Amino acid sequence: MKYVQPAGAAADAAYVDGNRSAGTKGSVVPAAAIEYPQREIDHVISFFGLTPANTDLQQLRKAIEAAISAATGGGDTSQFLLVSQARARLPIFPEIESADGKMNVTSPSAGTVQVPTSVTFQHRGIYPVSTSDYIEGDRTFATLANKTYHLRWNPTDGFLLEDLADSGYNPSVLAESEAALDTTYDDVLFSRIVTSAGNVATITNLVNRAVLAREEIIAGTNAQDASFNNARFDFESSFNWARRPTTFSFVPARKLNNQLTDDDFNIRPLGEPLVTLDPSISGPLFNVTRYKIAQTVMSDFDTSLHFHFSARA
Repeated sequence: MKYVQPAGAAADAAYVDGNRSAGTKGSVVPAAAIEYPQREIDHVISFFGLTPANTDLQQLRKAIEAAISAATGGGDTSQFLLVSQARARLPIFPEIESADGKMNVTSPSAGTVQVPTSVTFQHRGIYPVSTSDYIEGDRTFATLANKTYHLRWNPTDGFLLEDLADSGYNPSVLAESEAALDTTYDDVLFSRIVTSAGNVATITNLVNRAVLAREEIIAGTNAQDASFNNARFDFESSFNWARRPTTFSFVPARKLNNQLTDDDFNIRPLGEPLVTLDPSISGPLFNVTRYKIAQTVMSDFDTSLHFHFSARA
């Protein structure tokens, strides 16, 4: 309903209490100011299947609960959450709704990076955020030469271009790849941007999904079979995830008769003592960041070496 001002007062004027000692005359209440709210409440109560009655003064609340129940399929309404409450509570990582899970930030020209339009990501798994909701000025950023930046977003500030050398952003002077700078529930890391001396940007766009998972067989490369117990292999595979894997495992295997065979044998990261590995191992054998897994290893098997590898974040 439309606001009904006091009788004889200007549109949208406030009601005032009368005060005889101060000589203030109270507002004259028109009939519509009393009638209209009652009719509006009565309509809500009736619309959601209740019969208005003066013996029950909780019918408006019941009608609202009936509306919620009809929209959600029912349940205990005391357990319902507002979207704003869910956005603050659901422990779900942001997910970009694109085929590759990336924002695909670009550099239209030297000294400039830009967030694309028409890309949507889910915040806390429940609230869609579209880049089209932001004007170009809030999606376009100037860069300086010889810098490393992170392109981020949070629900309070929107998109931000953060300089790794800025003490406000990186007070502990962490390495750019440190997990402390990963995407969190409410602070999305979209891209790493490195500028050259000519202020030309090299952009690494990162995958943001609620669950990040990877499983593959990594074959050793650059084999150097110097001698028994001293074979050298390089291993590397790219992630470009927005979060460093929190769990990962490696199962070493040798290739015999064109088949991968799990087995116990000695292996070590370059520069470390030889250890015998169980066919199912986990832990920091490899150097792992949000960008890749990489390690040079020495083995007592000098023909070939593979790893069954899985990771999750």
